[in-house]
Amino acid sequence: MSKFTKYFKKKISLPVIIVVLAFAIGLFHLFSYLIPFTDNAFVVTNVTPVAADVSGFITELHVKNGQRVKKDQPIFTVYQIPYQLAYQKAEADYQEGIKKIAVYEKEIKRADALIRSTDAELAKVNFELGLKKSKYVAQAVSILEVKKLSYDADTLKHKRISLQREVEVLHAKIEQQKHTIQSLKAKKDNAKVNLDLTVVKAPSDGVIDNMYVSPNTPIKIREPIFSFIDTSNYFIQANFNETDLRNVRIGDKAYIILRMYYFNKVFHGRVVNSLWAAERQATAPKSQIQLVSNENEWLLLPQRFPIQIKILDPDPDYPLNPGASAYVYISTKR
Repeated sequence: MSKFTKYFKKKISLPVIIVVLAFAIGLFHLFSYLIPFTDNAFVVTNVTPVAADVSGFITELHVKNGQRVKKDQPIFTVYQIPYQLAYQKAEADYQEGIKKIAVYEKEIKRADALIRSTDAELAKVNFELGLKKSKYVAQAVSILEVKKLSYDADTLKHKRISLQREVEVLHAKIEQQKHTIQSLKAKKDNAKVNLDLTVVKAPSDGVIDNMYVSPNTPIKIREPIFSFIDTSNYFIQANFNETDLRNVRIGDKAYIILRMYYFNKVFHGRVVNSLWAAERQATAPKSQIQLVSNENEWLLLPQRFPIQIKILDPDPDYPLNPGASAYVYISTKR
């Protein structure tokens, strides 16, 4: 047995070991409060399922799997002919509706002309009737002729009233047709939207992922066929122990090291959201009584909370793959 071993056994006793362990645990907890650091973090970004809002089949693919695309860049095209025909029909119906108003307006002008003509005839008949009813000529004119003029005047009055009502009906038809045109315009616009939707475009800058389709692949409405990874914004979800979060606030700076790059690249970020919640309550499904788990009485691990950090300086030379593991340190302001 060496002298060092003998010395170690002589000087180190159980109380000393307990004191050293307590000091180490206390030091660890002290640093956990002072230094918000975690290795439980990973890259996240918005991943969108790609689907068409129309049905049919793919006629043309504009991108490849893994290709980077820009916002509004075409991804694939769905069979367009049925939607083109639907739009053409809707456009024709809309134009026909507009022309109907023009026809009604011409009919109103014709009716107004007839009213003016009737007014002239009525004025003439009333003038003749007034003359023949005069006491100076009453004896020279037969009663039958006077009655005929009276009937003619009444007929012209009724004709004028009928024409006025016809004009009112035509104005009502025009108002009704205007509403019909609004409906036809909505159908036309909807047909145009459906036609435009046959070309599926990138919602933002990103990467096409998990695309294994080819032309003639059947497409159902809003059924995802592959995924789209948004590369316009990158985030880190850092799961910190509750003991690390005493001074962490939104806006604090963060330093991020990805395991795949280690110290070759240090990213910088900013805390954008503190999700101060973690599910710990559990309820029995049958009785709806809360379940209380038996915790380890000797060592109770601190709860973890997710912190969302936006990466401020993404580098194309160091791609940020969603799900990649990372180390995160937050520089607090307090």
